[in-house]
Amino acid sequence: MNRRASLLAAVTLAALAVPACSATTFDADIANSTTTVAVSTTVPNGSVEELLPVMLAEVKALSEKVAANNGDDVSATYIEQLWAAMQPEIQADHKDLVPSFEFVVRRCRAAADRTRPADADRAYRNLQTLADTLLG
Repeated sequence: MNRRASLLAAVTLAALAVPACSATTFDADIANSTTTVAVSTTVPNGSVEELLPVMLAEVKALSEKVAANNGDDVSATYIEQLWAAMQPEIQADHKDLVPSFEFVVRRCRAAADRTRPADADRAYRNLQTLADTLLG
């Protein structure tokens, strides 16, 4: 009898397990659908007179963002975008200042990537000098 109870239990478990495994359905509509996510970015544009004060404010705030480890990467990226927008005009009108601007942008990226507020402070001092020269 013990053997009969074991056999009955095994058959019952198998009967319960088989439908659970074979109840797979496939929805072709889901498999063929795609999801598109729209990403919107605003690239800065304008003249050096318009963008340089914005860049100066962003670089000035970077040191605190780096120290707080909050928003520094986004800020460094925005500074890079501001430089990219101003670069053609600076290149055309003040080619000698391009290396100085590039230095500032590199210091900002280093500040964000390496968590070094001092790099951001140095970048700000240099950018302030550039702004005084150009906007003075």
